[in-house]
Amino acid sequence: MEYIDLTHKIKNELSEYPGDPKTKLNYFKKADETDSSTLLKLETGLHTGTHMDSPFHYIINGKKISQLPLKNFIGKASINYVESKSKEILVKNCNLKNSKEKIAIIITGWSKYFGSDKYFYENPYLSDELTELIIEKNFKGIAIDTCSVDKYGKDTNHKKLLENNVWIVENITNCDNLNKTSYSSFFIPLNIEAEASPVRAFLKKD
Repeated sequence: MEYIDLTHKIKNELSEYPGDPKTKLNYFKKADETDSSTLLKLETGLHTGTHMDSPFHYIINGKKISQLPLKNFIGKASINYVESKSKEILVKNCNLKNSKEKIAIIITGWSKYFGSDKYFYENPYLSDELTELIIEKNFKGIAIDTCSVDKYGKDTNHKKLLENNVWIVENITNCDNLNKTSYSSFFIPLNIEAEASPVRAFLKKD
């Protein structure tokens, strides 16, 4: 049984979206001669690293992460490698039209730029038609190896997907060597009353 981790490691100074809080992971106390245990303190924005957006991110009365059904976080994966000279990801760049799976994974190769300004300001993003197709096909969620499903400074795709209860996972990684084997996907957030959450994202080869 093979598992593939798609998650960025949470650590000090993990790259954050422009304007978001910096990640700080520090010792609150450390086991030594005077104390028997170690305790670390984490400060981070919920949209840093590999994370999930819930409808509450853009919809005033939308569901928070803690209100999403557990069954929606697990499903057969539709793996889509995108090869395009344009930053806009079109329907023709993917194989979602005939997909029977319920979690769409879009792989652009952009994760190699993670940690650079280019990663956040020049990211590939979903076209309007691809966003509409994901909604029409009733996908539970979409995961992508970029910082956003939208072009930098825009939020149209976020709003459309979340209004239709399609969760979004951004900043997945370690996707470059997936083969055409069937995978089950797991995108597991915290049980948190918030608009977003870090996730442990991984695949299991069927």
